[in-house]
Amino acid sequence: MSNFVAQQVSRTHGIRVPAPVDRAFPLFEPLGEKHWAYGWSPDMLYPASGEASVGTVFTTQQAGEPAKIWTIIAYEKEQAHVTYVNVLPHAYTSRIDVRCEPDGPQATSVCVTYTLTALTPHGNEYIEQFTEEHHYQAYISSWETAIRHYLLHGHILPHPEE
Repeated sequence: MSNFVAQQVSRTHGIRVPAPVDRAFPLFEPLGEKHWAYGWSPDMLYPASGEASVGTVFTTQQAGEPAKIWTIIAYEKEQAHVTYVNVLPHAYTSRIDVRCEPDGPQATSVCVTYTLTALTPHGNEYIEQFTEEHHYQAYISSWETAIRHYLLHGHILPHPEE
């Protein structure tokens, strides 16, 4: 029997984007994120069309890591709500919950909650670094910057190293 004890952490942060909910919410779907997230390139497995719905499955990959496997487990378009679960093999799982609400006629408040659960000691090490003040808030705030740039300029914010 293993002595491994999985750690879990949950972090929530809100952002505000300059678009009504019907324009903002699709940006949090797998294919919608391609408009604003640098390097985001989901490989849509089911359905092949990439349409967001409960049961949509896709993968993403970052250099030097195995592919992350993603599944949409909740999708309520009318309520502007989507929940994903992803698995980074041999590291951790993530549950990502995104809820959009009107914030005036031309803006949307977005609440993003990540819940990470380690699968291995390596996953526990990652979770220890996933602190509210040093990682999570900056990470989700970068979404706000990138989405604002896309909505105002119509293209992805260039990567800082370019």
